[in-house]
Amino acid sequence: MRLISTLSLSLLLSLIVTTAGQSTDTSADRILGRWLFPKKQTCVEIFRENGRYFGRMAAISASCASDYGDISNRVVLTNLAYAKNEWRGGTMVHPSSGTKFDVDMRMTNANTLVATVYKGIRFLNKELVLTRQTAI
Repeated sequence: MRLISTLSLSLLLSLIVTTAGQSTDTSADRILGRWLFPKKQTCVEIFRENGRYFGRMAAISASCASDYGDISNRVVLTNLAYAKNEWRGGTMVHPSSGTKFDVDMRMTNANTLVATVYKGIRFLNKELVLTRQTAI
């Protein structure tokens, strides 16, 4: 009996050690993928790194390239953390001016992501509705 208890305890500790630091909440990863900005001329690819979420410019239209230059692969979303069905506490960087804004995001359905961008104080904000890109 003592052997079984010791073995069970060892297995439990092994399981805890091997899963430590791994998120079991896969709902946070729903945000991963490519998202089109409202005018559908630019696309941001959201990825996870060290438990935080970031976004880089994945595709831009010719008209955007003439306005902003080559912004492909430029990181424009940083440090979003997932909590309570939202990604909060991040920063959005304007691709041409470099101006930084606070940003929070939430999904309204599997293909719609709402980004609330704050300029300075929290009541000065703008919502951007991004649509999941289904074909690359």
